[in-house]
Amino acid sequence: MRILSTLCLTLLLGASGTAAMASSKASFAKKFKNVDIHRLVSVPGLVDCSNSAYQMRQAGFATVSNTPMRSSDTPANAASGQTYGWVTAPDASNWYFTQDITSRDSVFSEFYTAHFHESSKITLFDNNHKQVGSFSVKVPEGWKHVADITPYGPITKRLFDRDENSNEILVEFHDAFNGSNKYLTRAYDINTGEIKFEMEGTGLVFDASKGWNSYQRLIMTHESDEKYSIDVIAPPAYGQTDWTVEHTFNFDIDNKITYLQGSCFNCMNVDGTPYYVLAEYDKPFTNTDAGDGSKDIKQEPDNFLVLRTFDKNFDKVDSIRVSINAPEGTPYRSAAFGLFGNNDLSKGYFSNNGKLNYVVGLHDYAPALDGDLISYAVYDSENGKLKDICDKVTSNKRGLLNTIHGKSEQMWFLQTIGTSEGSGQQIQLVDVPSCEKVGVLPQSIDGNAISSNFDRYPTTANAQGYQYVIALSKAQSNEAGEVLAPIAWVNPDCTIDHVDRLNLGTKAENFTPLINSTSLNPYLFNTNDDMEYVYIAKKRREDGSNKLDNVLEVSTLDGTVIKSWRGDDNYVFSQASFPVMNDLGKRQMFVVFEDRANNKYDMNFYDLPFTKFEQGGTGTVEDPYLIATTGDFQQLALEPTKNYKMVADIDMSKAAQWWTPVKNFTGSLDGDGHTIYNLGVKTTEDHTGLFGTLDLSGIAKNLIFVNPTVEVTNTNQFAGVLAGETNYTYDGKGKATNVDSIFVYGAKIAGDDQSFIAAGGLVGSANLKTKINNCSFQGEITLPNSENVGGIVGQTRSGSSVNACYANVNATAKTVLGGIVGIAGTPHDYCKFTNCEVRGQLTAENAVGGFVGDNYFNEISNVVSHADIVATKKSGWNGYAAGGIIGVMESDWNGGAGFAKNCVFDGSVKVLQDGEEINAPATVHQIAGKTIADDEVSDGETPKKETRLSGNYTTNNVGSTDATSVDGAYKAAKEMGKDFFTGLQYAYGNTLAEPWKEDGSKIPTLYFNNIAKALAVSSDDVTVGTTDEGTAVVKVSVYGMENADLESDLDVSTSKDNAIVTFGEAHGNTIDLVIKGKKQGIDVVTVKFGEFSATINVTIFKNFVSGIENVEDAEALVIKAADGQISAEGANAIWVYSVNGKLVGKTSGAAFSTSGLTSGLYIVKATDKAGHKATAKFVIK
Repeated sequence: MRILSTLCLTLLLGASGTAAMASSKASFAKKFKNVDIHRLVSVPGLVDCSNSAYQMRQAGFATVSNTPMRSSDTPANAASGQTYGWVTAPDASNWYFTQDITSRDSVFSEFYTAHFHESSKITLFDNNHKQVGSFSVKVPEGWKHVADITPYGPITKRLFDRDENSNEILVEFHDAFNGSNKYLTRAYDINTGEIKFEMEGTGLVFDASKGWNSYQRLIMTHESDEKYSIDVIAPPAYGQTDWTVEHTFNFDIDNKITYLQGSCFNCMNVDGTPYYVLAEYDKPFTNTDAGDGSKDIKQEPDNFLVLRTFDKNFDKVDSIRVSINAPEGTPYRSAAFGLFGNNDLSKGYFSNNGKLNYVVGLHDYAPALDGDLISYAVYDSENGKLKDICDKVTSNKRGLLNTIHGKSEQMWFLQTIGTSEGSGQQIQLVDVPSCEKVGVLPQSIDGNAISSNFDRYPTTANAQGYQYVIALSKAQSNEAGEVLAPIAWVNPDCTIDHVDRLNLGTKAENFTPLINSTSLNPYLFNTNDDMEYVYIAKKRREDGSNKLDNVLEVSTLDGTVIKSWRGDDNYVFSQASFPVMNDLGKRQMFVVFEDRANNKYDMNFYDLPFTKFEQGGTGTVEDPYLIATTGDFQQLALEPTKNYKMVADIDMSKAAQWWTPVKNFTGSLDGDGHTIYNLGVKTTEDHTGLFGTLDLSGIAKNLIFVNPTVEVTNTNQFAGVLAGETNYTYDGKGKATNVDSIFVYGAKIAGDDQSFIAAGGLVGSANLKTKINNCSFQGEITLPNSENVGGIVGQTRSGSSVNACYANVNATAKTVLGGIVGIAGTPHDYCKFTNCEVRGQLTAENAVGGFVGDNYFNEISNVVSHADIVATKKSGWNGYAAGGIIGVMESDWNGGAGFAKNCVFDGSVKVLQDGEEINAPATVHQIAGKTIADDEVSDGETPKKETRLSGNYTTNNVGSTDATSVDGAYKAAKEMGKDFFTGLQYAYGNTLAEPWKEDGSKIPTLYFNNIAKALAVSSDDVTVGTTDEGTAVVKVSVYGMENADLESDLDVSTSKDNAIVTFGEAHGNTIDLVIKGKKQGIDVVTVKFGEFSATINVTIFKNFVSGIENVEDAEALVIKAADGQISAEGANAIWVYSVNGKLVGKTSGAAFSTSGLTSGLYIVKATDKAGHKATAKFVIK
């Protein structure tokens, strides 16, 4: 079952009321009378502990009513039906269905209306809104009172037959009237309507497939007078055509399972390994007859929850016992397994003891609350309890918060503290799997009650990398009478960072935002950098009636409504979410309305984002889309055949999520010299990088990356900052360069898994005439268990080439590592490489070369390598195979194929054995490590001489004078120079054809080196004081320069002379700017290096001065304080800072309420649309 991120109402946290204290203990027994048969079985996905799923379960908008649609835009896609629903497709994408039901008769009473069905028509649509199936069903013969016909997923292919081309969906029929309670489950072919499976009872699909290993079973539950039977239905075996009952589990209907809080039969998927966990009490929970559930019962003492675990062969492999003895003062303690989340059963998650770990919830009934307080803990069969997760959890209210890159998973639990009058609630935050308590969110923050409507979201505002986003209860109003709804951004230490106050206008009275990782993405609704929120608000009508309607809106902070749906009494809002609706990952806004007059639901899909590319463009070659923001850049994935041009630098950290590689990009991307900062890539796809595949005719050029990160996983096969793989042309007619002028600085590519086929600094694998020209990579590649790793490209094949490329790389691989290329081709690939330069350190077990790790018959010329080569372990075939230019030069017994000429090695080669350096063995040389000369020959056969080497030199005097040998000829660096290299056909200039230049050394460098390509500051907005204690340090980095004198070459100026800027410590290409205030006010610091510049907005205040002082600036706004608010006439935004410069509040508009602030000194900054600014300070007493 797929639970989508859905907009819904959530309850505020509140204290326990006294009304609950009168509850009878018999309430406990009522919960377990006439247990629903559906509770007996659980499968993965049925219990979703994600935070958005929790929010969805709290309340549906179907109970809110009166929110019809009003939107100026027609939906991109639409469908209607009497019912609707979502199912998971065989490829795990989102499909949906509509259902139109024909009823035969109805029963009416003063208490209910029952409609009994005769048939229904079910229509299915895929994630591209294409109809993929339609069929009709009829109720079973003789079933007269079928009140529910329920289609559900997942869609299966070969669960009921061996036909790979058909798709089946399950449909459940429920006959319940006059004491009858029957279920029938069928599987229908979604196109023909053929019944592929039929059995009485209820069914759920258990899927533990992983990769190529498929494991899918249907779990069927049947009820008789004395027992429950659970059948495991298996697909047809090889050579068979029909499904089979693989195994049957039986449970007696008694109090060993009746008082279980969870399911008695739990299907568990532990990283692709299926298990079946059976739960029951050791003895009956009670021997008291609860009657109709109204009588008090007595719990039997010395009882246990018993879990027995079976593998896929139905052999018992484990079991645990957990005591359920109730503590003193607790009338009943029951237990549950399978209700916690995705790790109810795990191995290696909570502990590394090699045992299966179980999360068990002990439910203590609290009469004062008329509910349970739950204690979650981890157990195993050998040690008993391993870890406590959380206690005093109220009514199973908990959720898994948004995943943050590089951080532990985190869960929240609603706790009730105390069980008598005056008790309260709080939210406990727990890291998993460590189970460390990391914080508590109190019931209220600064007097404003929080809600369970919250999540955490990535941010660069603190070192921890995330904040909690929480809807608060108390709205405020400004001078204009506009309602300002508060959303708090809270730091990991549970202190408020700032509060966004969303302007709802003058008609609003209530507000419920959707807060989760999807809805908080600032690029969901448009592609500019501003934050938008989606919410339900109660608003009075404009007709003067003051009648309240529920309005669904997407709005900016200043109250600008991007989209709105509002209505009357007959067309009722039901649901909104943001499903991924095509193969490229495109999201749509899904909005459903109940049409009560016509007894149907209308499903409307709106393309997201609503607006994009505000700078213009149509995506053609002549008029490319113009990329100005991170949101614009994200559109590449949705239109990979279009053409794009950057018109601004992009900071990918604003996206607050891992970049998803663009698949099969066949368009063009022209960076136009702009920079992508802080790209972070992590994916389970085969191909990882900015592009998964830069495919046929796809072009990327004139682009700079600063501080990119590629975090590799065991599912990746090809990886590079730019692209996992490039394929340029099948027919060899491609004439242009498809990877041109790409410069990467400060990169980190890392992963411990043995996963790669090829990984490179820019490209994983370059195929089909790919041309990589004028490119450079500076950074670290750490892949100690991978092979085929290169500083520019991991693997080249089929006529690809690398020309005028530079790598300054510290790289570690298992084997086959090169400074530019990891492995060059296979026989007859005919790749060409020329005019390349390498620096850094290259470390691998063997097959490591300054230019290439392993070369198959390809042409290498004019390479300069300054790299330090380290080989740590020899192989049985090639030995250490380490060379200053080539690690392995594959043997060519036919002669003449490929060559390496005119190369110069100016680095070092080191060989380690058991960690100790040893003298160079046979296959370690200055130019080429292992060659044909090292091949074994038969007795009497003359050893081969490597003849494909010529004009190669080393600056290390190893005694060789032969430029055609594997060690090359010795020549001291000081004896080289322009004439020497010109004689080796090195062309000096500043183009691809003449790519070398003199640069203060006798050995040339490539023409684009030591030229600034980008400038960045670590912060563009700081608050400082006028004392040394109030200084701020901003790091300035210049990329492309090596050994630059930044203190001399940087030009630093201020706009108003209110700030003092001095230089601090320098670190390579980075230097610290120390900023302090001269006098209170504002200033702008401008930093320039050549054609590059950056600005830093500075707010200055005096420390420890009380009262309000307006900034003396003729053009500035005037900030005033009165009547519990701060105002600045004409302002479009106000920021409030604590005395240490931390942002504690902001609002869009001319007024800010101070009711949410504690006592202390604060600094205020206001701006207007014309760019005027003002600062002031004030004290709340």
